[in-house]
Amino acid sequence: MESLLLIVQSIGDFFQTIIDFFLNIPDYFEQLTVFINAYYIKLKFKWMVYSLVFAYKTASYLLNDIGFTQIIILSFNALPDELRFYAFLFKIPQAINIIFTGFTTAFVISVSRF
Repeated sequence: MESLLLIVQSIGDFFQTIIDFFLNIPDYFEQLTVFINAYYIKLKFKWMVYSLVFAYKTASYLLNDIGFTQIIILSFNALPDELRFYAFLFKIPQAINIIFTGFTTAFVISVSRF
């Protein structure tokens, strides 16, 4: 008698598992949607970083092509010795170069429309 009850309980558990599977389909779909959305955001972020690196390299090339770095160097070399010493001590030429590279990078991004 006990084995008959065990068989009936096993059959009931089997069908309950099938019912639970069908009841959990919306949760599975939601998990799949979350995974796909997270993967899409990850790909979009990677593309944004790649396009930013590409725009930075393009901006650096443009600034070197027009001779902006050489203009900064020549301008600071024309300063008096003491003023030039303090400008290089506080890295003013590098700061100006970084700022203008940032502006040029923003320009390249807006023009190229990545």
